[in-house]
Amino acid sequence: EYDLRLRAEFRSALVYPMVLVGSGIAAVTIIFLWVVPRFGSLLEQRAEAMPALSRWVIGGGVWFADHVGWVALAAVLLIAGAIALLRRPGTSARLLEFAARLPLLGPWLLESEVGRWSGTLGTLLANRVELTRALELSAASVALQFLKARLGQVTRSVRGGSPLSLALREHRALNPTGYDLVAVGEASGELPKLLMALSRLYQSSGRERMQRVLKLIEPAAIIIIGSVIGVLVTAVILAITSVNDLPL
Repeated sequence: EYDLRLRAEFRSALVYPMVLVGSGIAAVTIIFLWVVPRFGSLLEQRAEAMPALSRWVIGGGVWFADHVGWVALAAVLLIAGAIALLRRPGTSARLLEFAARLPLLGPWLLESEVGRWSGTLGTLLANRVELTRALELSAASVALQFLKARLGQVTRSVRGGSPLSLALREHRALNPTGYDLVAVGEASGELPKLLMALSRLYQSSGRERMQRVLKLIEPAAIIIIGSVIGVLVTAVILAITSVNDLPL
């Protein structure tokens, strides 16, 4: 239920950024393939008088316009190759591991995984599953391999007689708040209830981080697309002014 809710929220939040990015890509494509090549005659007449930026942009636009069929075919092949690569076993896991080390995505993914783990563990313990077996089952629900390895070490430490809160702290599986909640749950005999509270805490924090990351996509896309369009327009204007700047 948590995974389904998170995916639904993620897809809903991505609608506007994806429309924005798609519109920007379409605008850049139209300018580069249909507007810029119209100034190709300037490149043939006074190429030596143009700045390097104008030569590169106009020359690239003319080349892409002349080979638009091959460019479209290359784009289709590239997209198909990316989809096939993502469907290969292990590719998604490696991408997830890489994303978990990024500044903004990493904390969100980590908190989501820990929230899933603590919620699963709390549910299992509330239904009288033995602790070490519950730790094994809950660790199996974690997608991040480095976190799963740490939780496996926690399971071995608990099986060796170490308290759960101490094992989690030794193997750096949670944050200080998580260690304290687990320790309080062990001391009070309410470990399942405290684990469920920890799960809700991590899930709400992860949801806030997700919304924060998605909100950054919009200004970043606007800045990038605006910069690309600005470079194209600047190159065309420089080409026109350089050609018209005839010596007296």
